[in-house]
Order: sequence, then C-alpha cells, then structure tokens
Amino acid sequence: MIKDVAKWLKTAPRKSEIKEIQNGKDKVKIIPQKIIESLLDELTEQNWSTRNFQFNRYDQTVISQNGMQQFKNTMCDASLELVVTYKIIVPVSPYEPFEKDKPIRPALEEKEITRVLVGAVSFDVSLFGNDHIANTAKSLCITNAASDLGRRFGKDLNPKEASMIILGIKPPVQVGSEVKDKIGETLSKLKEDLTKKIIG
Repeated sequence: MIKDVAKWLKTAPRKSEIKEIQNGKDKVKIIPQKIIESLLDELTEQNWSTRNFQFNRYDQTVISQNGMQQFKNTMCDASLELVVTYKIIVPVSPYEPFEKDKPIRPALEEKEITRVLVGAVSFDVSLFGNDHIANTAKSLCITNAASDLGRRFGKDLNPKEASMIILGIKPPVQVGSEVKDKIGETLSKLKEDLTKKIIG
C-alpha cells in the first residue's frame, strides 16, 4: 500500500520504466503499457477499468510542405474513459464541534476517491507494424489518460513537440502545419466529446 499517494503521484518515473522511441531526429520517452497497468494496479489495488472505447480507422492523403510529394497512409483515431478508484489521506476539518462522549478524531483520515480520465490518440497505423491495431489504440489511450494522474504516470515526460511520435509522422516526409492542426483538432474534439458525456 502506498503511504502518501499525493507525493507518490508527483514522483518522476524510474529510469528503468522509461523507454525511448526514435522519431526521425528526435527521441520520445514513453512508459510501456505493461508498466502503466502495473502502476494503476499499485495505486488502486486493482480497482480500475476502462469504458466507452471508440475506434476509427481511415485512409488519408498527405501532401508535403513543398506541395510536390504525396503519400497515402492509414490513420487511427481512438478514445476511452479510464476509471480509477484509490485512497488518499486528507486532513480533517479542525472546526468540528467537540463532543464529550465521542472519541477525538485523528488530524488525518483516509478517503476513497474515483476519477474518470479521458484518453485520446491519433496515429499512423504503419508506425506500429502489427495487425492488432485496436488493441494498440486502446493501450495508447490508457497510457494517455493515466498521464493525467501525475508525473509517476508520465505527465510532462516529453516536450509537446516530441509527442508528435503518437501522431505517426514518419521521416523523411515533411508534413505541413495544416495536417498537424487537423490531427490536433481531432484529438481535442474526441476529448471534448467524452468530457461532455462524463459531466452531462
């Protein structure tokens, strides 16, 4: 059992838990799915699940920045909700009235919380080179959603530019900003739609 969950979530991942992936000239750091799931088990005592997995696979034509080179690729958009339930230690309000026959409560108490986190990804299918693309998409969504829990799960592990690895932009093709913007809009819309479902 984790003694101080808040502190644990702010702790950087261990070097042994981080894997580097080459993306052209850049290297991107990721925490593999198996480790993410192991960390979720540790945090929640295996009390986590996923729901509302959405998956879309489609072909697109991409034009390079110079307008001369074109290629077709197969893209995948996916999203899901990650539901995690874990216990944290919180301070007890010091303003509770004193009762003679009631034992004094400790300054801290354990509280169980449930969080629903949204994970969304968009990537080039050929980047992963396998036929189990739905499973790959789901694992990437779990990793994406879990990063919102804190540094322990890979939050701020890469600068924003480096995160383009997940978009599957393959060298040496130079992809124009309009394509990057479109992918960014797709991710934002997926996350926004799911967040509305959770709140509404």
